[in-house]
Amino acid sequence: MKILNQTQIKWVDQQTVIDQRISSFELMERAVHELYNCIHQFEWFDPLAPIYLFAGSGNNGGDGIGLARLLGDEGVEVKVFLCDYGTPSEDNLKMRRNLPQRKYLTQHSVETEDDFPEFEKGGIIIDALFGSGINRPIEGIWKQLIDYINADPTCKIVSIDIPSGLHPDKYVDDWPTIQADYTLTIGQPKFTFFFPDLEDVVGEWKVIDIQHSKKALEQCDTLNWYIDKTFVRENIPMRRQKFSHKGTFGHALLINGSYGKMGAAILAARACLRSGVGLLTCHVPRIGYPIMQTSVPESMISVDQHEFYFHTQLDVTKYDAIGIGSGIDHGNGVCEALLHVIENASAPLVLDADALNIIARHPDWLEKLPNSTILTPHPGEFKRLFGSWGNDTEKLNRQVELSQKYGLIIVLKGANTSISTPEGSLYFNSTGNPGMATAGSGDTLTGIITALCAQKIEPHLAAILGVFIHGLAGDMAVENRSTISLISSDITAQLGKAFRDVYSM
Repeated sequence: MKILNQTQIKWVDQQTVIDQRISSFELMERAVHELYNCIHQFEWFDPLAPIYLFAGSGNNGGDGIGLARLLGDEGVEVKVFLCDYGTPSEDNLKMRRNLPQRKYLTQHSVETEDDFPEFEKGGIIIDALFGSGINRPIEGIWKQLIDYINADPTCKIVSIDIPSGLHPDKYVDDWPTIQADYTLTIGQPKFTFFFPDLEDVVGEWKVIDIQHSKKALEQCDTLNWYIDKTFVRENIPMRRQKFSHKGTFGHALLINGSYGKMGAAILAARACLRSGVGLLTCHVPRIGYPIMQTSVPESMISVDQHEFYFHTQLDVTKYDAIGIGSGIDHGNGVCEALLHVIENASAPLVLDADALNIIARHPDWLEKLPNSTILTPHPGEFKRLFGSWGNDTEKLNRQVELSQKYGLIIVLKGANTSISTPEGSLYFNSTGNPGMATAGSGDTLTGIITALCAQKIEPHLAAILGVFIHGLAGDMAVENRSTISLISSDITAQLGKAFRDVYSM
């Protein structure tokens, strides 16, 4: 799914009206009905709770007024507060004219602070003040209103399209912004929804599909994408032919583990095998041989000359993908062995954990990494590699710039993991949950991505699919566990189900 900017969002709306031969008001009505249907799907929605709906003078306010009409028709108590910060749009006025006066549907004007309502405990506040076209901070009475809404601890806040005051394309510090519990965004997700610093502003969010023109969406060029199941199915085929054999699906090498850290090697290996690789060789120090042979009998074992650490300079030319870093430590000899892999590998490389920490100590090695090498840092490792950042816009811009500069695929792990490519594209993941912030989760991801690379999937697509499947398996695991009790082995246990869910028709 494409992530569009302010200008593109407005253009797609206009082109939809032209392409589908409908009026802008009809498109607004379409959004209103979808919003109405969506809000009823939330478990917390109580038709007996009072609703306070704040509607601005633009089309965002028109959406809100239309929603109030449908809720009022249902008998829900809705108080509509008209907040005219400018001349109301034509469609907004039409929605107002269609808003009947009923016992449970009342209209109020907001002009001064005295017009602010007193909220009942357990009420629902619907924010339809300002839409995605905002380009300056909110001031005056409307800033006061936003502060007043945010100060109430007893009501749920639902924003239509985007929390009022939030810029859709970039992080802007100190702008007055509604702090929503839920955001029902229309058409496409907004870029700033993926900023960790704005989690308390956006809350949980859901895309409302209003059937925008497919032709218009196709014509919008973007480098920013949201990875969902449809995207994965359309871009990453995983069909297996009847006469395939294990050699068809590649031979992967995993270099992981050291004294006291063999668990990382086991987790990566099991995830790799569950992700479809044909053959797997695990290179481990001598101490790890009996552990791996017993724990992962499906893999072949290559034994290092060193008892406790990765030291041997291997022949890495015979493999279809190489994953390295989980638990390898970073002492003398390890660095040299890692550099040998970097300089001699012809297959795609997936670097994680200690491999990233070693490169952070030798930044000149970034120039030595083969094109389309995949790095999988968490934010701390990213900071060690590339330095700190001021805000999320700066962090994501840096991620993309570094991918372009060094020809790398960077998987920056976290909620909505971001994947940047050498071409300048940025992909945000839709799967995963807080329970996956647990030891070994990254090792599991390394195994998955390495397996997909070994199957001759393009590295950037392998990273995208790997992150999506990893998160989906985590979501499935949570259904049987909880975010508190989830461990990395639970993720691997659900990989088969996750692949089947994505690719079964």
